[in-house]
Amino acid sequence: MWAKPILLFISTLFFISTETSGQNIRTMYAKSVESKQMAQKLLSVLEKQEQSAFVIGYAGATKMIMAKHVFNPFTKLNYFNAGKKMLNKAIIQDHNNLELVFLRYATQVLAPAILRYNDYIEIDKKQILKGLNNGEIDQQLATTIISFMKQQKLTPKEKQQLTDLAK
Repeated sequence: MWAKPILLFISTLFFISTETSGQNIRTMYAKSVESKQMAQKLLSVLEKQEQSAFVIGYAGATKMIMAKHVFNPFTKLNYFNAGKKMLNKAIIQDHNNLELVFLRYATQVLAPAILRYNDYIEIDKKQILKGLNNGEIDQQLATTIISFMKQQKLTPKEKQQLTDLAK
């Protein structure tokens, strides 16, 4: 399914440490790609957190992951649409949060075309590249994003930018 490649790229960043609640959320999210039980547990944990943009964004992304774990097509669509709405809301609340923008970008490029979740791909890509260029995020997250981005459709200029950033 479309969500599996997210695990490969995000897990390199998020399995590092579980000392902070943010790291716990990231770790659980990466594991939720393969485990319905972990996705359910993460949603339960997120319900109890202060509803910051970070928490809302991860709750939305996790709901979209839950769509992978259910059989009924209507339930799949409901999970996906609810998650999409939450992730978009989180980005509106904290539009400079590159991590949330990356979650949305990765979800969009990996989502099946039938879901028509591609409205922000170019906008998110530009914001991610700009944020990487400005050094707005920590090195671990930057490495994860660069690895993922290098595998996407990019212009020669964008590819060169990523290559320069990876040095």
